[in-house]
Amino acid sequence: MFSQPASEGVAQGSPDSIPLVTPAITTLVSLAATLALKDGNADSVRGMLGVDPTIAAQFDTALAVQTARTDSPEHEGERQVRLRAESHVWDAQAKRKAAEIVDAEERAALYGAADTARESLGLLSSMDLDNLPEAETLVDGFLVKESVARLYGPPKSYKSFIMLDIAACVGAGINWAGNKTVQSKVLYVVAEGVRGIKRRVRAWEALNKRTMIGVSFYDRAIQLGDDKEMGALIATAKRGNYEFIILDTQARCTVGMEENSATDMGRVIAALDVLKEVTGACVALVHHSGAAGGRARGSTAILGALDAEFEVVADKHNMSVKVKTMAQKDIAEAREVELDLVTPGPGLALAVKARPQWYRQTAADLPPLTDRDKQALRLIATYGDVGITITGLARNLDTDPDTVRAGVAGLLQKGCVTLKGATIYLARVGALYIKTADQELPEDRTTS
Repeated sequence: MFSQPASEGVAQGSPDSIPLVTPAITTLVSLAATLALKDGNADSVRGMLGVDPTIAAQFDTALAVQTARTDSPEHEGERQVRLRAESHVWDAQAKRKAAEIVDAEERAALYGAADTARESLGLLSSMDLDNLPEAETLVDGFLVKESVARLYGPPKSYKSFIMLDIAACVGAGINWAGNKTVQSKVLYVVAEGVRGIKRRVRAWEALNKRTMIGVSFYDRAIQLGDDKEMGALIATAKRGNYEFIILDTQARCTVGMEENSATDMGRVIAALDVLKEVTGACVALVHHSGAAGGRARGSTAILGALDAEFEVVADKHNMSVKVKTMAQKDIAEAREVELDLVTPGPGLALAVKARPQWYRQTAADLPPLTDRDKQALRLIATYGDVGITITGLARNLDTDPDTVRAGVAGLLQKGCVTLKGATIYLARVGALYIKTADQELPEDRTTS
């Protein structure tokens, strides 16, 4: 491998000639020393160089110099870096090998399970899908039962005041910000701001001139990562038939868990899924965003498990707060809601109050509609609680489904209709528009 070149270093035909130290030989010997140092087998490499004592002596010198250089303090850092790199490579190779073994075992197990399975999955046809139950409403357009929702915003943005207002309206079965609710028992886990909850409840009662009913409070955090605590929460909610469960806040209910860790948030998701599935309740989290808002803090892994998410934006100068729909999984996105912040009496906390236009809308507040929109609304109204599909609407209007679909999307944005699954229903704003239009424009009944 490292034999001396015949044409270089020794005068040919001179028996008493001495090997010459040429640049080529020096480079060759230096490379041989490097190889010996790396492999840790100097004798073997030295043997490859031949029996010439001069070459062997030069090799030993080069080996000693490189060994001293490598072992010197100034090269210790380089050595450590090399060792760490080698360790990383070995570790990666071992992990890849282990993964390949696990993959092979999993594949073999799945093939075996498929061969021995006695039952097949029960599949549904497109017609069978119509028999699946629709999501059961809790707050019309905002929350449904057996779901996970989250309300988030920057610190001190009145998130808890809004959630308490929703809880109180659901507990009493009264409208929230002009949206119908289904009266249900509420379990409110007050994990943050326990001392202020009494003042907030009394402020709500003073503002709404009624006692808060249907809401039960638990005055400490429930840890979502603790099986014992979650078991107690699930048992309590199930026995008490609670259909709206609020955890305020997410951070206080996940102590010891890293909110930026997809693994830890995976455990949170699993706990929330079990809670909603066993109880059939809407589970709502109150969470923080960064100081500037924008999105909820922590890993995005939890986003896929949410059925709805809302952002709170406070305007402290005007003492108002907005609730923006950021995501809705199974229903149309709700319109933005704006609430006022008021103090209903001396010594009481703030409370949120819906803006009048949400529950006292006039003809001037109604969105402008085309003649085709009016015709569609009147047709949808005739189907009442049964509702009508896009296909049925297109057939009745003698229009292609794509045109109808675009028109319905516009009506949804204007709040005139609601969409549950594939069925369209007339919303309160749409009914108000028909009533107003019929009073002011009786001749418009046949508009096409």
